[in-house]
Amino acid sequence: MMAAEIGPREICGIALVLFLLAPKQWFWKLCLDLLGWKLQGTLPSCRKCVVACYPHTSGWDLLYGLFLVNGVPEDSKIMMKASLTWMKLLGLPVQAVSRGKNAGQADALAKSFQSVSSRWLWLWISGTRKKSDFISSGFYYIAREGGVAIVFGGIDYRTKSFIASAPHDPQKLSKEEVLKLYQEFARKHDLANSGCIPGNASTIVFRDAAKKAK
Repeated sequence: MMAAEIGPREICGIALVLFLLAPKQWFWKLCLDLLGWKLQGTLPSCRKCVVACYPHTSGWDLLYGLFLVNGVPEDSKIMMKASLTWMKLLGLPVQAVSRGKNAGQADALAKSFQSVSSRWLWLWISGTRKKSDFISSGFYYIAREGGVAIVFGGIDYRTKSFIASAPHDPQKLSKEEVLKLYQEFARKHDLANSGCIPGNASTIVFRDAAKKAK
């Protein structure tokens, strides 16, 4: 657990300095090792996939996410809000998106898989560091329309570890089936309590189901 919360700008500044000093995969892995972080098991051998991560509770997630993404052999992009577009201009592996334009952006992100031979698109399913009563289903539509697999990703500050599931095929699974699998994945690893700020963990239900429950 960190002594104090830091904002995305501070995290991005630190990551940028490291990126400019040593833009090599081995260096990013070394950073994780020195900080005591590790990967539980192995990453699936997918050329293309959407990595749907949970929980997102702190700005620290951005820093560790950048470390991990830069250490992955495949071409990777980490999805962030539009205000962080400047990070992309400076060479960091960022896919900036604007909130409130979900449908168009999902289509564009799905089509982006067609022009590359490999791509891992990393995103947080809650879309916010604050607690929410639902998560976004955008990761499902991006993967389905892009014709790529979905990999569930978990971050655990208690054990300083990243967890990845086996790939799931959205062409063969409905949105509800994927949600159920994600809920099982989260329960198995107790991800509701694994974040930097556990109280900020969002509820793993889609927005439409959350509205019906009210």
